[in-house]
Amino acid sequence: MLIGRKLIARYVAQGALPYVLLSLVLLTAILFTQQAGRFAELAIYTDLPISLAGEIAAALLPSVLVLTLPIAVLAGIVIGFARMGSDSEIVAIRAAGVGTWSLLWPALVIGLLATILATVLHVREAPQAARDLRRVAVEGALRKLESPVEPRTFNTEIPGYVIYVRDGDKNQGLWGRVFIYAQQPDGSTRIVTARSGRIDSSGEKSELVLSDALAMKLPSSESAERSYVVERLEQLRIAINTGRAALLERLSQKEGQTEELDWNDLKQQARSASLDGRREAERTIQRKLALSAAPLVFALFGALLGMRVRRGGRGAGILLALAVVVVYYLISLLGESLARTNAVSAITGEWMATGVILLLSLILLRFNGIPRLGFTKKIFKKAAKLSVGYKTGEAEHTLGGSRSGFPSLLDTSLFRMLTGSFLLGFISLVSIFIIFTLFELWRFIGSNHVPAGIVAKYLLFLLPLVAVELFPATMLITVLITYALLARRNEAIAWWASGQSVYRLMIPGLLFAIATGAGTWLVQEHLMPSANVKQEALRARIRGGQARAITGTGRQWLASVENKRLYSYEFDEHRGILLEPAIYELDDEGVHLSRVTIGKSAFWTAADQMVIKDAETVSLRGMVVERRADAEAHLMGVDPPEVFKPTVDKPSQLSVLALSSYLRAAKQRGVDVSALALALQRKYVNPFSVIVMAFIGMPLALAFGRRGAIVALCMAVGVSVAYWGIGGGFQQLGNHGLLPPEVAAWSPPVIFAAAGTYFLSRVRT
Repeated sequence: MLIGRKLIARYVAQGALPYVLLSLVLLTAILFTQQAGRFAELAIYTDLPISLAGEIAAALLPSVLVLTLPIAVLAGIVIGFARMGSDSEIVAIRAAGVGTWSLLWPALVIGLLATILATVLHVREAPQAARDLRRVAVEGALRKLESPVEPRTFNTEIPGYVIYVRDGDKNQGLWGRVFIYAQQPDGSTRIVTARSGRIDSSGEKSELVLSDALAMKLPSSESAERSYVVERLEQLRIAINTGRAALLERLSQKEGQTEELDWNDLKQQARSASLDGRREAERTIQRKLALSAAPLVFALFGALLGMRVRRGGRGAGILLALAVVVVYYLISLLGESLARTNAVSAITGEWMATGVILLLSLILLRFNGIPRLGFTKKIFKKAAKLSVGYKTGEAEHTLGGSRSGFPSLLDTSLFRMLTGSFLLGFISLVSIFIIFTLFELWRFIGSNHVPAGIVAKYLLFLLPLVAVELFPATMLITVLITYALLARRNEAIAWWASGQSVYRLMIPGLLFAIATGAGTWLVQEHLMPSANVKQEALRARIRGGQARAITGTGRQWLASVENKRLYSYEFDEHRGILLEPAIYELDDEGVHLSRVTIGKSAFWTAADQMVIKDAETVSLRGMVVERRADAEAHLMGVDPPEVFKPTVDKPSQLSVLALSSYLRAAKQRGVDVSALALALQRKYVNPFSVIVMAFIGMPLALAFGRRGAIVALCMAVGVSVAYWGIGGGFQQLGNHGLLPPEVAAWSPPVIFAAAGTYFLSRVRT
């Protein structure tokens, strides 16, 4: 009898553990990809070495695992027990006289091991990882300060300065043909041009070192005395505040936010810090303890919940796990908010969600023998239809294909299966993404007292971006599961026996993928641009406590390569004119200032002709300054009006047409457009990525589908991670100009399409 119980316990553990590991890998990959995007700009634009980029990845992993480990335990155990319940294995085990605790304790052992691992992560690894992330971010920012100016790009990051460098080597920090605009405290303006320059940093101080410099001081517009000062220097040093001192101070800090404190430091802060510091430390301690205990509580609840499933199998398990996770994190968000407002104690607020799940577990344990409710049966039955894709009674009518044309009954059944699997997969991935997003932002939501309506609007406007990002992975999971089920049930063999080839079997999947790709294009072009502007503004409000808007208005700077002019202006979009324009003209070499024209407004009389009202022109003849005032000044050879129009400069906030127009304008400005050109090509690639995922997923499912849905899901995870990794690598090469944008953007789908062709050639037709 003892041997039998051990065999049952081993069987139960083997039935749940693979799903736990698979869920952990899948969830970790999703969240790691999301979190890694926060450091993409740092990695791309500061040319971080491979070692530093590797440190970022290593530091992100513990912070990701502390979130995914409890969810993986819940999902894996629920799915494993639901599968055994739908196959009547639990009924057979109970009929053999095995009690509830004999089924529960293997799951509790898995939960206990996960709890120990989560405790180690929370107490030791996660704080160290948070400190490492801060250090790497500061080191990356310091590397950027060594040469903050990108050639042919205006830089306004140094307070009080606008710097434009026409030539230079960013890697070595050398600048060529430098233009500097500096607003002085007395309202005057200082314009400095130089043949070459660099930033010289020593300790906490930084200086602009310019060679062959020409400095000109212009009086303010309100000054009664119109005097101009011109200096010519072989070398000019200007002390600047780049923020280096603050970064070095952050780098040397041993203490940071409470998430970066070790366990002993947290307890010490809870005893000796200020009132706010004590409360923050207490909340952090209780949150770490609650999240550490969550895997064990989830294991108990998941096993009790999965044991009650009789229909639906893995599909019902996935739905139940998602529902529990959503409820858990919503309660966690509520408890965190209540604790931050001191409405409840730190223990009550942080343990609220874990306590609710534990209470529900005890209720299920107490009433384990009560029959299921009728509506629960309906839910399980619906989940079974979604996971299987068709009713059992319809199977014999689809295999023969009563009509040979298109669409046949098999095609209709496949479309229904694909649609159900796609909706289930997409809802699952979106739910996970939203849960992790809320978990990342809940501290800001509580501390800034953000209303629930603002959070809901943010998530609503975030959906288009999430949809475009998740459609390829969802399509891969959809075709893998759908066609794996066909292969596992021998329906594909029956279809081939009727004289149809594998290519005919793939037609419904390809058509479904093409329709989904078209939907991806529509969402990307018509919904995502405006939604991204709104969601980024709402996210800034959530994180900063006040509303911010991302617009293209305000003071603009424009550099013209052809005529060696630089423009500073405000653009009136309603009248199509420039307000308070300032035109800086350089000499024939494009090095030093030769003329400055300032006016109240400016408009175009032709595509290359501009009239400046109330103009003041200052010309340099060597060291002699000539000033002239005119009611109107005519300027020839100017850039066309469309170049001056401001626009949002984030590719995710632009459609293909808008980004193409912005790209042309950026080229005329003399800006390095390699990153923008790559972003444009990636917009073209996104719909095709959905089709490519279907093309590679179907032959894989038909080849390996007989091994089960677990193998199909593992392949989905592996292919998705590989596609993301290869795409990210080619994107880095394209952003650095090492590959043409077209090659960098289209190489990943071409590579995976070739792999799909190879797998298709190996499938029995």
